[in-house]
This record gives sequence, C-alpha cells and structure tokens, in this order.
Amino acid sequence: MVHLWGSKAKEETAMSKSALGESATGDVAVVLCGDKLDSNLVYLGCQMAKGAKRKVHLVHVIEVPRALPLKAVLTEESERADRLLTGALSIAEKVGCLAVAEVVQARDAGPAIVDEARDHNCALILIGLVRNCQKAQYDLGKTVPYVLSNAPCRVWLVQDPANQSQSQQTQQQTVGVH
Repeated sequence: MVHLWGSKAKEETAMSKSALGESATGDVAVVLCGDKLDSNLVYLGCQMAKGAKRKVHLVHVIEVPRALPLKAVLTEESERADRLLTGALSIAEKVGCLAVAEVVQARDAGPAIVDEARDHNCALILIGLVRNCQKAQYDLGKTVPYVLSNAPCRVWLVQDPANQSQSQQTQQQTVGVH
C-alpha cells in the first residue's frame, strides 16, 4: 500500500512489516556464507529490520568435520568468520540498524540456521545461493532445502547467477571447444 500524501517512513515501516509477515513479531536472521551476495543480504535485512523496528541476527556457521570434536578450534575458519561478520556489522551500522553477530560451530549448517532462527524468535531468514554452472541446475546443496523445509518462519532465498566466466567455460566444455 502506498500513501501518496504520507511520509516515506510510514511506507517503509508498512513494507517491512508485510515482508516479515502479518502480525510477525520476530527479528530478521541473515545467513552469511562468504558469497558475493552477503553484503546485499545484510543491507536488505537491515533495511527491513530497521523499518519494522527489529533487530538483525547475522549468522555464520562453521561446519566442523565429524573427525574433529564439535568444539575444536578452527583458526582459519574463525578468522574468516570474523572478517565476514565485521563487514556485515559495518553495513548494519551505516544503515542504522541494531545487529548482533554470531558464529555457530555445527556439523551441518541447515539445522544450525533453523535452531538460531527458532532461538531468537525470527520472523524471517534471508539466505543466498550463488548458482554453480558446474552442477545440475536443480542442485541447491543440502543447506537450502533443509532450511526451506524446517524453518519456523518465512525464508527468502536470493539466488544469484554464476559469474560470466564460469558460465562461458561450462558452455565451451559442453560444445567441446577448449
């Protein structure tokens, strides 16, 4: 609904509340995985949360191999998570949105994301997927289908096409040109 004579703030608040769902009272969870979509997802999540006067939970899951204890210290992965979340927090600060960053270590990302959304009473999960031309078109991996099937709230999946060079390389391999 657009009010031509109303303030822009009212319109943004109404849009944010409708995006979260009718009578939804929870926060927004944004899943960061290090893809090129992360900054777009954070910005979108912050805009919606700010308009609805909610908080954003920035979540990065480190999948721990089964050969290691769940509480194992994975230095390289932890440093990467820190960089991702620091960048996301700076976007949230620029937007003027209250954000909380969390790193979760789990065996599988899907159940961890669903648990975080449930624990924080989230009304929306934003998750991104960059298409991979090397795989079948319908392959969503294991995390996205799990989140879509088990989330306690709305889920917005933002899919980005694979980059141009990867797409061209796949086409050349299909045709037989190298």
